[in-house]
Amino acid sequence: MESPYISSYEQWIRSQESDLRDLTTAAAEATSDVELQGRVDRSLRLYEEYAARRRALAAADGPTFFCPPWCSAFENAVLWMGGCRPTLAIRLLYSLSGLDLEARLDDFLRGLVHAPRGGLMALSARQINLVNELHCRTLREEDRLSARLATLHEDVADAPLLPLVIKDVRTSASAPGSPSAGGGGNAAAAAAADGGRGWSGEEAAAAAMESYAGRLAGLVEEGDRLRVATVRALTTEILRPQQAVELLVAAKQLHLTVHDWGRRRDLHRVSV
Repeated sequence: MESPYISSYEQWIRSQESDLRDLTTAAAEATSDVELQGRVDRSLRLYEEYAARRRALAAADGPTFFCPPWCSAFENAVLWMGGCRPTLAIRLLYSLSGLDLEARLDDFLRGLVHAPRGGLMALSARQINLVNELHCRTLREEDRLSARLATLHEDVADAPLLPLVIKDVRTSASAPGSPSAGGGGNAAAAAAADGGRGWSGEEAAAAAMESYAGRLAGLVEEGDRLRVATVRALTTEILRPQQAVELLVAAKQLHLTVHDWGRRRDLHRVSV
């Protein structure tokens, strides 16, 4: 039976491919902003529905999302909280608007240069200011979540895992036939490791691992929430409908192409 994690992702890829075709058609044929905005709203609903499915799956196994088997090695190397960085959407917008816009953004905001013209999406001065504000807010949120993940990494060397490791080592050392058999202190270590619950070593270890898994699941959920919020702010609060459609088309093309290239790279490396 196929893993629900893999089947959920494959369903997401198929929906992305279908949505890309619809958005591309809308960008070329839509006759009104209302029609284009409807396509944007539908695309955002798909994103939110996928985030809800991920939230349920992450609650059962958060660590899987930090090195997912449904992604290529290349994709896994650039994951952030189980997905892309929220600011990637903003970087993509900068690139579509003019390759040098981000590098010269400070000068533009001080009025030293004019907004670039002729890019895929020519942004107004007001839009650029709003994008810059969103970028700064999103970076702060990314840093906050990254700091929490770093703390979680460091906590592996502390309670509740470390006392369990010490208990396991001492238990192995005191087993019959062990050179260290007969040593004391195991009862105290066991009590410290499981909080006095009287669990077996395996039960205490499983509970400790699940506590970390739950915290990782929470980070995936918060990362998804920030990803959705960033794309929603760009496409419904800052960009015009035509611009929003163009950004979504580019984002989906980037995602699907990198996913395909990553899979091909993995297959090539296996066959070599």
